[in-house]
Amino acid sequence: MNKLNHEKNTQTASYEMGETVYVLQTCTEEEDPESFYYFKQFEKKEGVILEVIEHPRLQYRVKFGQAEAVLYHEELTNGDQRDVPITGTDHPEGWEADKVEWYTQKEVADLLGVSKATVYHYGKQKKIMKILDPHRLHKEARYQKAEVDRLVYEKQSLPTGMSPNEVAKKLGLSVQSVYKYIQDGSIKAEAVPYGDERITYVISETAYHEAEKSLKPSETQRPKKYEYYDSKNDIVLYQRFHSTKIPEARVVRNEDNVFGFYLPNIQKWLTYEEGIKNYTLKPSYSIHQPILDYKGYVELHVPKNEVVFYPFLDYLYEIWGVENIRVREQRDSVLLYIKAGEKPLMSEVFGIADILPFLINGEIHHKENALILRSPYRKTSFELPIELLETISDLAEQEGISISKWVEQKLLSIIK
Repeated sequence: MNKLNHEKNTQTASYEMGETVYVLQTCTEEEDPESFYYFKQFEKKEGVILEVIEHPRLQYRVKFGQAEAVLYHEELTNGDQRDVPITGTDHPEGWEADKVEWYTQKEVADLLGVSKATVYHYGKQKKIMKILDPHRLHKEARYQKAEVDRLVYEKQSLPTGMSPNEVAKKLGLSVQSVYKYIQDGSIKAEAVPYGDERITYVISETAYHEAEKSLKPSETQRPKKYEYYDSKNDIVLYQRFHSTKIPEARVVRNEDNVFGFYLPNIQKWLTYEEGIKNYTLKPSYSIHQPILDYKGYVELHVPKNEVVFYPFLDYLYEIWGVENIRVREQRDSVLLYIKAGEKPLMSEVFGIADILPFLINGEIHHKENALILRSPYRKTSFELPIELLETISDLAEQEGISISKWVEQKLLSIIK
């Protein structure tokens, strides 16, 4: 925090009346939008010094064509930039504004935890009061302390917790999915003001743990569809796309779990919209097939660096369909859960011998150009007291697994 002071310069060299000068851009748009666009209007234009103003700080009145501007010495160049050290302060006669307490734009940004551009917008919206500086005596915009302190107090009184971005990364979901779950009530969140007349959401630790139980997939559960399928754009993880420009593109998720395209030939990730609009990408096959009767699943664990990885996934999506497959992505591999059944296999790219090494549960057979998958599970039933069944159901729910899986795990622990 500062009080309004005016600086006095000791010049070592200054531009002269009639001298030709050019504007130097001394800040970025993000740092100070107002100054950035003030300089921008004179960019690459030749100016002529009309007046030298030595106090309270060395600056010039410069004519650019039909326009005039008042600029500091360090904001101008003639190709041989001259430094002007600042050595003291002075108060011009009649100046009373030094009684007003203020923060610089950077100090406001730090206090509120926002960008300098957002501070600029707050000033435009009159949320905070900007101190006028018509002669541009100060390099950085300043704002009255009282309004800034009020906003800081309001911010401190807001609820604290995790942002939707943080929750998305922890749960392995896209940010869009988190917002969707907030809207339908699956994730409890509080709306708080944010930036330029917008709101964001804060998720408390308690709300996060509640959401984690119901939404975060556990390793013992089969994958949920949102893990590998984007219903909005009808695309599935590692699905193949192509165009006349791009021979092959694959559907992948970025660090924020957003579905998009990866172009292997140029090693670039694109948003879905960029891939469709700019590269005219189209799916290489349909990913939909009739739903098979449930007879259990066959499980495979396929490393991503195996030659068979993409050909096998392409075959599964095209022939079995996303309705009969579940996919869980891991760091260097994928877990595949495929419904037991029988489908044609006439691939020239891979054979059954190429996928057998990755089988972890079930049986795979090849017979007369057909791939036959058989689950290791057989359906059975037994009677239990209602009270015991309810207890087992509660315990399974606490662990986030099915009753069958819970019973299986307990029986295996006893048998072993």
